[in-house]
Amino acid sequence: MRLHAIVISLVCVALPVHALARPKSKIAVAPFKGDPDGKIAEAVVDSLAGKDFVVVTPADVSREITRLGLADELDARAVRKLTTSLEVVAIVDGTVRKSARKRTLRVDIHRRGKRAIGFTVEFKTTASAMFHRGVHDQVLRRLDGGEAQAEEPDEDADDEASERERKRKADDDEADRKRKAADDEASERKRKTADDTAPAKRGRSRSADDEADRKRDDSDDDAAVRKRKGKGKGKRGDAGSTATAIARASAGASVAQRQLTYDTRSGFTQVPPRVRTTAGGGRVDGELYPFALAESGGKLEGLGLAASYDKTFGLSIKIPNLEVRAPINQSHYSIGARYRVRVGESSTVALGLDYVRRHYIADRARLMAVVLDAPDVDYMAVAPGVAARVPVTPTITIIGGVDGMLMLETGPIQLTPSYGPSTVYGLEGHAGIDVALTAKIGLRVALEYSRINLSFNGKGEMTTSRDNDVTTQDVNGATDRWIGVAATLGLVY
Repeated sequence: MRLHAIVISLVCVALPVHALARPKSKIAVAPFKGDPDGKIAEAVVDSLAGKDFVVVTPADVSREITRLGLADELDARAVRKLTTSLEVVAIVDGTVRKSARKRTLRVDIHRRGKRAIGFTVEFKTTASAMFHRGVHDQVLRRLDGGEAQAEEPDEDADDEASERERKRKADDDEADRKRKAADDEASERKRKTADDTAPAKRGRSRSADDEADRKRDDSDDDAAVRKRKGKGKGKRGDAGSTATAIARASAGASVAQRQLTYDTRSGFTQVPPRVRTTAGGGRVDGELYPFALAESGGKLEGLGLAASYDKTFGLSIKIPNLEVRAPINQSHYSIGARYRVRVGESSTVALGLDYVRRHYIADRARLMAVVLDAPDVDYMAVAPGVAARVPVTPTITIIGGVDGMLMLETGPIQLTPSYGPSTVYGLEGHAGIDVALTAKIGLRVALEYSRINLSFNGKGEMTTSRDNDVTTQDVNGATDRWIGVAATLGLVY
């Protein structure tokens, strides 16, 4: 036992301290200026991702910037909102500059309530191990050194920071001067060794070269800005953003079939006729998360409202063995509260509590003396539920949900002249897709199912029969089902 204890102690001492104690920090990398194809930003993401950092990619940062309605520049307000929304400790952005032989990357690290800090890297290629190691170590060192800084520095700290900034600018200017001098020297040697038949090329001034470089840099910066804006516009209405939209209002069409069937005792032959009708209707629905409009909604940001209304048109039921039809009033609606939470980068789960109303009532005024052997229903319920939205492509999100129905009333079917009191429970569910057609317009197609089970207690006149003073329950229960499809076109904000 003593030998085992010594071995365990030696192993614990040999373990690296940082491997035992250092947690990963979550940071975000924004798109870089002067990096139109995003390759350099991707290299920085690869440099940082690993044992020390969990990295949010530039594409996700660009989408979040657009969703929050922020400007391209990361000012204090933008940093505050982005770090809160992305749940990161810092946001990294940068600017790429080009010279004759090398490129320069200025990296800035933004943290909530603190000044931006950064560093400059010269490189020929981002594939080198030196570039990856240098970027990683510089970011790690600055974040480690910045953790102890107060969020509101005093005046002495301001002076020291200003002095460091002046020194950094002086070093950058000196480095720029040396690079320019080296470029001038190289250009001069090239002009001296050029072919005598190319006087125009030999006579080209350095000012023309500088002007061309400046135009190329400006063009690269403009391209990067246009790409960032284009990404935002293209993804403002994508699956990730519709999943976390502040508001959605839609309208469209639906078609559904309703079936009412009965559970009867064995041997009973006079089974009540099954009801089965199919018809189309109109649908409107919407969601609103008002606290998400605030700069910092906190825990209330996920609290919202949802409502839906569906009305069937032109539905009627035929009386068996007669050429008479009775019009049917069929509709359903729900309204309730939601609490939405983000899962991962863009998926969401919403918990809900709705008041639900669903009815199927025949107009018997035209039937005169004809009897319609189909009970009317008017269900009222409180429905707790859960729903999820999961993006599968930039423009397509899978949606789904299920609700339990705690029944309050069922309508005429529970009256004594009908089937009488009963035990009732219900379940509703839906599954489908959201498709982003444009930045603010989306199409939703969903399959919907509702099932309500009734268990009669034998006190209704239509559930029993009497023979030789013996009362027998013939109808034990019923199952009421709706299944349909709805397609709506909506505006998303």
